[in-house]
Amino acid sequence: MADVKTVAVAGLGSIGLRIAEALDKGMDGLKLVAVSARDITHAKERLRGFRSMPEVLPISALPDAADIIVECLPPSAFDALADAVLAKPGSMLIVASVGRLLTAGDFLSRAKKAGIRIIVPSGAIAGLDGLWAAKEIGLDRVTLKTSKPPLSFGTEIQIAGATFPTRDITEATLIFSGNALDCVVAFPQNINVAATVALAGLGTQETKVEIWADPQLSVNTHELTIYSRGGKVTTVCENIPDENNPKSSAITAYSIIATLRHLDSDVSICA
Repeated sequence: MADVKTVAVAGLGSIGLRIAEALDKGMDGLKLVAVSARDITHAKERLRGFRSMPEVLPISALPDAADIIVECLPPSAFDALADAVLAKPGSMLIVASVGRLLTAGDFLSRAKKAGIRIIVPSGAIAGLDGLWAAKEIGLDRVTLKTSKPPLSFGTEIQIAGATFPTRDITEATLIFSGNALDCVVAFPQNINVAATVALAGLGTQETKVEIWADPQLSVNTHELTIYSRGGKVTTVCENIPDENNPKSSAITAYSIIATLRHLDSDVSICA
């Protein structure tokens, strides 16, 4: 019998719960053993009906409980998990809050020294395979244009240093233009794709990002354009917002599920 790797899911919001459900239904070579949540009683209620009830543990206990930790936390809770993972050399961490990899101090360098494998799923963006290939031949420029319905940014939004109710936005409005790092700092809960693109391509300073709030949209749109010595690649994703968390796209959870399912595939499809 093949070895079974144990999995813990950090966070039981909309994304984390979908991943936990998929693991409970069964994935070859993987077993859900633990989850974390702020409210243990509520977490157990959400897990009612699972075929095998995982332990509900504090974030700090997850690395000792499982071989693989899947992070599905609010960005503000990422550091607690990061500290726990760093204390368990050799861990594997699959990250949903990709933006925190850019802003959580020296976590990436410390994780490398500790032999921690960090996996970033594609999430709500397509075209990363083309970006990797273009990086090999020689990247010239990478741009990302993200457009979302205004309410996906919350009830208020900052534009040019001033705060406006999102309901007052009546036409497509540019709310950010700059590099990927500044974008993630300004919108930590909305634009993880900017961090993913930056990590895969030109880095945080050279990856250029625009964010638009557009009341005519009902989907979250990400347009990635890659210029290289190999030519030009453009991908456009129109993602349905998550019904329980419109700041995120519904496809994000399934990207992580697909990543888990293909961790030990016999055939790997890459750039």
